[in-house]
Amino acid sequence: MIRTLVCLFAIPFIAAQALAEPVPVKIAPGKGITRGGEPYFVKGAGGEKHLDELVASGGNSIRTWTTNGLGPILDDASKRGLTVCAGIWLEPERSWFSYGNTKHCAKQIARVVNEVVQHRDHPALLFWGLGNEAEGDGNNAAYWKQLEVLAQIVKQLDPAHPTFTAVAGLSPDKAKGLNEHTPSLDFVGINTYAALPSLRKHLVKVEWKRPWVVTEFGAQGFWESPRAPWGAPIEQTSGNKAKTIRKGYEAAIQPGGDCWGSYVFLWGQKQEATSTWFGIFTEQGESTNVRDVMHELWKGSPPTDHAPELAPLISDAAKKELAASSEFQAQADATDPDGDALSWHWTVTVESAGRNEQGRERPTKPLPDCIVKAEGPHATFRAPKKPGDYRVHLRVTDTHQRAATANFPFKVIEE
Repeated sequence: MIRTLVCLFAIPFIAAQALAEPVPVKIAPGKGITRGGEPYFVKGAGGEKHLDELVASGGNSIRTWTTNGLGPILDDASKRGLTVCAGIWLEPERSWFSYGNTKHCAKQIARVVNEVVQHRDHPALLFWGLGNEAEGDGNNAAYWKQLEVLAQIVKQLDPAHPTFTAVAGLSPDKAKGLNEHTPSLDFVGINTYAALPSLRKHLVKVEWKRPWVVTEFGAQGFWESPRAPWGAPIEQTSGNKAKTIRKGYEAAIQPGGDCWGSYVFLWGQKQEATSTWFGIFTEQGESTNVRDVMHELWKGSPPTDHAPELAPLISDAAKKELAASSEFQAQADATDPDGDALSWHWTVTVESAGRNEQGRERPTKPLPDCIVKAEGPHATFRAPKKPGDYRVHLRVTDTHQRAATANFPFKVIEE
């Protein structure tokens, strides 16, 4: 059945293959992997931007979630000696897509075959990621069985690169589904955030005995963070994010063994909960304390330039609801380890600007009329006239494209 499917779907695409030589990635049981015959431990980041900075910080790999634009991404990575963990998007169970529907699955198989054949020979390719958090609660046996079909097909098409799927935490049900139905997957990718320090103990608990890579880790997620009295998530400062990441990396990833490495999230910037929650870089392109920590973890020594250090912001507005148009203050404390001069950038935004047609969060825009006075670490604000949820942001920058970030939510009610 598998060979028949490969033949049916692969034939139309053979002529489009690139005339390149793949670098084989082989599994050394109990030791990890080799690439081109040399031991390889993944020191990776999610995203395809700031690649020169990634190389300078000691990173060696990037991760994507789909094959959209994969050709140029592979080329850019190859020029810098980086590898690419190429994600292949798999649909989660939906009203219009079911893993119990053979027609739906056949259409997805055809797309996967096309994507693999198109890129399998690129020298920068490292892994194939079959799906990202598409498993639901882990109890859909049809999904795991289809994943096994896909894994067998991909391995037949491209025996030079291991395959995996990335799951949102390896719960007992997910571990059971993977172990019972997906023997052809070479390892599992685990996306985990606040729980990373205890991951190794958890893997023992769920009896996971196969290799693994931490395919996403980073700051404490907004879903696992403390909340303001009205429910808004409280974001860590960039410095506290760096401490969280260091603790998790040293406890779970650095020991190696059946862990083949990791991908920190996100080597770039995006709007998710806030404009700074997961980004290791700011919207303006500065790098934060998290890059400094990854540099030290990857290279074994700290960078020569460091991001500023910023303490949590202090304001009564973070603790109680505010009347519309009322004034409030905030203050901050920041230092620079290198003694660089600092610049202070205060902004106010709505808490959420909603989502676009593709379901992605829209960036929140500054509300300049809310700033009454801002002088360095001290600022006075005027609450918006419209009741709702808002957030005060502070970005402190030095003279070397480094930054520290902090924010707090506030809620406005009728006067």
